[in-house]
Amino acid sequence: MHDEQADILYGINPVTEALKASNRKCFRIVVDDGKVTPRLKDLIKLVKSKNAVVESLPKKEFKKRYQPYVHQGIIGYFSVKKNLELHELISNSLKKETCPTLMISDGIQDPHNLGAIIRSAAAMGIQGIILPKHRGAPLNETVAKCSSGAIEKLPVTSVSSLSNAIKKLKESGFWIVGIDPKGSTSCYDFKFEIPVALLIGSEGKGIRPLIKKNCDFILSIPMASSMNSLNASAAGAVIFYEALRQKINKKKPDEQ
Repeated sequence: MHDEQADILYGINPVTEALKASNRKCFRIVVDDGKVTPRLKDLIKLVKSKNAVVESLPKKEFKKRYQPYVHQGIIGYFSVKKNLELHELISNSLKKETCPTLMISDGIQDPHNLGAIIRSAAAMGIQGIILPKHRGAPLNETVAKCSSGAIEKLPVTSVSSLSNAIKKLKESGFWIVGIDPKGSTSCYDFKFEIPVALLIGSEGKGIRPLIKKNCDFILSIPMASSMNSLNASAAGAVIFYEALRQKINKKKPDEQ
Protein backbone atom coordinates (compact mmCIF):
# COMPACT_ATOMS: atom_id res chain seq x y z
CA MET A 1 0.00 0.00 0.00
CA HIS A 2 1.38 3.39 -1.00
CA ASP A 3 0.49 6.40 1.16
CA GLU A 4 -0.91 8.24 -1.87
CA GLN A 5 -3.51 5.47 -2.23
CA ALA A 6 -4.78 5.92 1.34
CA ASP A 7 -7.03 8.36 3.14
CA ILE A 8 -5.14 10.27 5.82
CA LEU A 9 -7.01 10.91 9.06
CA TYR A 10 -5.51 13.06 11.78
CA GLY A 11 -6.56 13.70 15.35
CA ILE A 12 -7.75 11.37 18.10
CA ASN A 13 -11.51 11.42 17.38
CA PRO A 14 -11.37 10.86 13.58
CA VAL A 15 -8.93 7.96 13.95
CA THR A 16 -10.87 6.45 16.88
CA GLU A 17 -14.22 6.57 15.08
CA ALA A 18 -12.75 5.07 11.90
CA LEU A 19 -11.35 2.17 13.92
CA LYS A 20 -14.59 1.63 15.85
CA ALA A 21 -16.76 1.77 12.73
CA SER A 22 -14.62 -0.90 11.01
CA ASN A 23 -15.94 0.22 7.62
CA ARG A 24 -12.48 0.55 6.14
CA LYS A 25 -9.08 -1.01 6.61
CA CYS A 26 -6.45 0.66 8.77
CA PHE A 27 -3.08 0.29 7.08
CA ARG A 28 -0.96 1.95 9.74
CA ILE A 29 -0.93 4.52 12.51
CA VAL A 30 1.91 6.99 13.06
CA VAL A 31 2.33 8.54 16.52
CA ASP A 32 4.50 11.30 17.96
CA ASP A 33 6.51 9.54 20.70
CA GLY A 34 6.88 12.85 22.51
CA LYS A 35 3.13 13.33 22.82
CA VAL A 36 1.81 10.07 24.24
CA THR A 37 -1.09 11.15 26.47
CA PRO A 38 -3.47 8.76 28.34
CA ARG A 39 -6.03 9.19 25.54
CA LEU A 40 -3.40 8.41 22.95
CA LYS A 41 -2.30 5.32 24.89
CA ASP A 42 -5.89 4.04 24.91
CA LEU A 43 -6.13 4.68 21.18
CA ILE A 44 -2.90 2.78 20.52
CA LYS A 45 -4.39 -0.21 22.38
CA LEU A 46 -7.43 -0.02 20.08
CA VAL A 47 -5.17 0.15 17.02
CA LYS A 48 -3.26 -2.95 18.11
CA SER A 49 -6.52 -4.82 18.76
CA LYS A 50 -7.33 -4.22 15.08
CA ASN A 51 -3.96 -5.75 14.10
CA ALA A 52 -2.83 -2.50 12.50
CA VAL A 53 0.78 -1.36 12.39
CA VAL A 54 1.84 1.34 14.85
CA GLU A 55 4.85 3.45 13.88
CA SER A 56 6.43 5.79 16.43
CA LEU A 57 8.45 8.80 15.28
CA PRO A 58 10.65 11.19 17.26
CA LYS A 59 8.93 14.50 17.94
CA LYS A 60 11.05 16.54 15.50
CA GLU A 61 10.62 14.08 12.64
CA PHE A 62 6.88 13.76 13.27
CA LYS A 63 6.46 17.53 13.30
CA LYS A 64 8.47 17.94 10.10
CA ARG A 65 6.51 15.25 8.24
CA TYR A 66 3.02 16.25 9.42
CA GLN A 67 3.46 19.97 10.06
CA PRO A 68 0.27 21.10 8.18
CA TYR A 69 -2.06 18.99 10.32
CA VAL A 70 -3.66 19.71 13.72
CA HIS A 71 -2.90 16.11 14.57
CA GLN A 72 -2.88 15.70 18.41
CA GLY A 73 0.12 13.42 17.92
CA ILE A 74 -1.52 10.81 15.70
CA ILE A 75 -1.96 10.18 11.97
CA GLY A 76 -3.87 7.26 10.47
CA TYR A 77 -3.66 5.77 6.98
CA PHE A 78 -6.94 4.10 5.99
CA SER A 79 -8.52 2.64 2.89
CA VAL A 80 -10.71 5.10 0.97
CA LYS A 81 -14.19 5.45 2.43
CA LYS A 82 -16.86 3.79 0.31
CA ASN A 83 -20.10 5.69 -0.16
CA LEU A 84 -23.55 4.25 -0.66
CA GLU A 85 -25.49 4.43 -3.89
CA LEU A 86 -28.47 6.80 -3.74
CA HIS A 87 -31.03 3.99 -3.89
CA GLU A 88 -29.29 2.29 -0.94
CA LEU A 89 -29.33 5.48 1.12
CA ILE A 90 -33.03 6.01 0.43
CA SER A 91 -33.96 2.40 1.14
CA ASN A 92 -31.93 2.21 4.36
CA SER A 93 -33.32 5.49 5.71
CA LEU A 94 -36.93 4.42 5.11
CA LYS A 95 -36.27 1.10 6.86
CA LYS A 96 -34.94 2.89 9.96
CA GLU A 97 -37.71 5.50 10.24
CA THR A 98 -41.19 6.09 8.88
CA CYS A 99 -40.35 9.77 8.38
CA PRO A 100 -36.57 10.02 7.95
CA THR A 101 -34.69 13.26 7.38
CA LEU A 102 -31.87 13.43 4.84
CA MET A 103 -29.69 16.38 3.87
CA ILE A 104 -28.65 17.54 0.38
CA SER A 105 -25.68 19.83 -0.16
CA ASP A 106 -25.98 22.15 -3.15
CA GLY A 107 -22.33 23.05 -3.58
CA ILE A 108 -20.98 23.69 -0.08
CA GLN A 109 -17.36 24.60 -0.85
CA ASP A 110 -15.67 24.95 2.52
CA PRO A 111 -14.53 21.58 3.95
CA HIS A 112 -14.68 23.04 7.47
CA ASN A 113 -18.36 23.89 6.93
CA LEU A 114 -19.09 20.47 5.44
CA GLY A 115 -17.35 18.71 8.32
CA ALA A 116 -19.30 20.76 10.87
CA ILE A 117 -22.57 19.99 9.07
CA ILE A 118 -21.80 16.27 9.07
CA ARG A 119 -21.04 16.40 12.80
CA SER A 120 -24.33 18.17 13.56
CA ALA A 121 -26.26 15.86 11.24
CA ALA A 122 -24.94 12.73 12.95
CA ALA A 123 -25.65 14.18 16.41
CA MET A 124 -29.22 15.19 15.49
CA GLY A 125 -30.28 11.92 13.90
CA ILE A 126 -30.12 12.83 10.21
CA GLN A 127 -30.20 9.55 8.27
CA GLY A 128 -27.74 10.46 5.52
CA ILE A 129 -26.19 13.14 3.32
CA ILE A 130 -26.29 13.58 -0.45
CA LEU A 131 -23.34 15.41 -2.01
CA PRO A 132 -22.65 16.52 -5.59
CA LYS A 133 -19.67 14.75 -7.15
CA HIS A 134 -18.31 17.71 -9.04
CA ARG A 135 -19.49 20.83 -7.25
CA GLY A 136 -18.51 21.13 -3.63
CA ALA A 137 -15.94 20.21 -1.02
CA PRO A 138 -14.47 16.71 -1.35
CA LEU A 139 -14.64 14.26 1.55
CA ASN A 140 -11.04 14.78 2.57
CA GLU A 141 -9.04 14.73 5.81
CA THR A 142 -10.19 18.25 6.73
CA VAL A 143 -13.84 17.21 6.52
CA ALA A 144 -13.08 14.14 8.65
CA LYS A 145 -11.29 16.25 11.26
CA CYS A 146 -14.00 18.92 11.43
CA SER A 147 -16.69 16.24 11.70
CA SER A 148 -14.82 14.87 14.75
CA GLY A 149 -15.11 11.40 13.24
CA ALA A 150 -18.85 11.63 12.50
CA ILE A 151 -18.12 11.00 8.80
CA GLU A 152 -17.56 7.35 9.80
CA LYS A 153 -21.08 7.07 11.24
CA LEU A 154 -23.23 9.00 8.78
CA PRO A 155 -24.16 7.37 5.45
CA VAL A 156 -23.07 9.47 2.47
CA THR A 157 -23.75 9.27 -1.25
CA SER A 158 -22.27 11.34 -4.08
CA VAL A 159 -24.35 12.02 -7.19
CA SER A 160 -23.54 13.38 -10.64
CA SER A 161 -26.83 15.28 -10.91
CA LEU A 162 -28.68 16.84 -7.99
CA SER A 163 -31.75 17.32 -10.19
CA ASN A 164 -31.92 13.59 -10.94
CA ALA A 165 -31.28 12.75 -7.29
CA ILE A 166 -34.13 15.02 -6.21
CA LYS A 167 -36.40 13.35 -8.75
CA LYS A 168 -35.58 9.92 -7.30
CA LEU A 169 -36.13 11.20 -3.77
CA LYS A 170 -39.57 12.51 -4.71
CA GLU A 171 -40.46 9.23 -6.40
CA SER A 172 -39.56 7.50 -3.12
CA GLY A 173 -41.89 9.72 -1.09
CA PHE A 174 -39.50 12.42 0.12
CA TRP A 175 -40.44 16.10 0.21
CA ILE A 176 -37.68 18.52 -0.76
CA VAL A 177 -37.29 21.32 1.77
CA GLY A 178 -34.93 24.19 0.97
CA ILE A 179 -33.29 26.40 3.61
CA ASP A 180 -33.17 30.05 2.56
CA PRO A 181 -33.23 33.41 4.41
CA LYS A 182 -36.15 34.50 2.21
CA GLY A 183 -38.19 31.36 2.85
CA SER A 184 -41.89 32.00 3.43
CA THR A 185 -42.26 29.45 6.24
CA SER A 186 -40.46 29.53 9.59
CA CYS A 187 -38.60 26.31 10.36
CA TYR A 188 -40.48 26.28 13.68
CA ASP A 189 -43.86 26.21 11.92
CA PHE A 190 -42.97 23.35 9.59
CA LYS A 191 -44.08 19.89 10.70
CA PHE A 192 -41.45 17.19 10.22
CA GLU A 193 -44.12 14.50 9.92
CA ILE A 194 -43.12 13.36 6.42
CA PRO A 195 -39.94 12.00 4.83
CA VAL A 196 -37.83 15.11 4.23
CA ALA A 197 -34.66 15.93 2.31
CA LEU A 198 -33.28 19.24 3.59
CA LEU A 199 -31.50 21.23 0.89
CA ILE A 200 -28.69 23.57 1.98
CA GLY A 201 -26.98 25.82 -0.56
CA SER A 202 -23.42 27.06 -0.91
CA GLU A 203 -21.89 29.63 1.42
CA GLY A 204 -22.01 32.54 -1.02
CA LYS A 205 -24.87 31.99 -3.44
CA GLY A 206 -27.19 29.69 -1.53
CA ILE A 207 -29.39 27.24 -3.42
CA ARG A 208 -29.13 27.55 -7.19
CA PRO A 209 -32.36 28.83 -8.82
CA LEU A 210 -32.85 25.73 -11.00
CA ILE A 211 -32.47 23.48 -7.96
CA LYS A 212 -34.70 25.70 -5.82
CA LYS A 213 -37.55 25.23 -8.31
CA ASN A 214 -37.63 21.57 -7.27
CA CYS A 215 -38.31 22.42 -3.63
CA ASP A 216 -41.72 21.63 -2.18
CA PHE A 217 -41.16 24.05 0.72
CA ILE A 218 -38.69 26.85 1.48
CA LEU A 219 -37.95 27.38 5.17
CA SER A 220 -36.29 30.31 6.89
CA ILE A 221 -34.73 30.67 10.33
CA PRO A 222 -36.16 33.60 12.34
CA MET A 223 -33.52 36.15 13.36
CA ALA A 224 -33.52 38.46 16.38
CA SER A 225 -31.29 41.13 14.82
CA SER A 226 -30.50 42.77 11.50
CA MET A 227 -28.30 39.83 10.54
CA ASN A 228 -30.26 38.14 7.79
CA SER A 229 -28.58 34.74 7.63
CA LEU A 230 -26.35 32.15 9.26
CA ASN A 231 -23.52 30.29 7.61
CA ALA A 232 -24.30 26.87 6.14
CA SER A 233 -23.12 24.82 9.12
CA ALA A 234 -24.95 26.95 11.71
CA ALA A 235 -28.16 26.95 9.66
CA GLY A 236 -27.93 23.20 9.26
CA ALA A 237 -27.52 22.67 13.01
CA VAL A 238 -30.61 24.80 13.78
CA ILE A 239 -32.81 22.94 11.29
CA PHE A 240 -31.49 19.50 12.24
CA TYR A 241 -32.22 20.18 15.89
CA GLU A 242 -35.75 21.41 15.17
CA ALA A 243 -36.48 18.19 13.26
CA LEU A 244 -35.10 16.14 16.16
CA ARG A 245 -36.99 18.17 18.78
CA GLN A 246 -40.31 17.61 17.04
CA LYS A 247 -39.68 13.87 16.72
CA ILE A 248 -38.73 13.59 20.41
CA ASN A 249 -41.83 15.52 21.51
CA LYS A 250 -44.06 13.40 19.29
CA LYS A 251 -42.77 10.20 20.93
CA LYS A 252 -43.34 11.39 24.52
CA PRO A 253 -47.17 10.89 24.68
CA ASP A 254 -46.79 7.34 23.37
CA GLU A 255 -44.20 6.56 26.02
CA GLN A 256 -46.38 7.69 28.91
